[in-house]
Amino acid sequence: MTTRTPRPGDVVASLLANTDPYLSCDECFDRLDKYVEQLAGDPHHDDLAMRIHLLACAACADEAVALMELITADNT
Repeated sequence: MTTRTPRPGDVVASLLANTDPYLSCDECFDRLDKYVEQLAGDPHHDDLAMRIHLLACAACADEAVALMELITADNT
């Protein structure tokens, strides 16, 4: 799994981020596979709740990055 070290400004920004529409980590995890597959197929795909959650939650964002790396590695 890829681990990133957040910069202090990133941590503050994620804590202050507007999280509307709200999506819990459990809901995000349930939707993550489909979201990443759609994003890999169409870079312009947007799911507002997922995008907002991933901007504010480093743990879920790390999972999304790792999953995207897995998917794109299979295609090369």
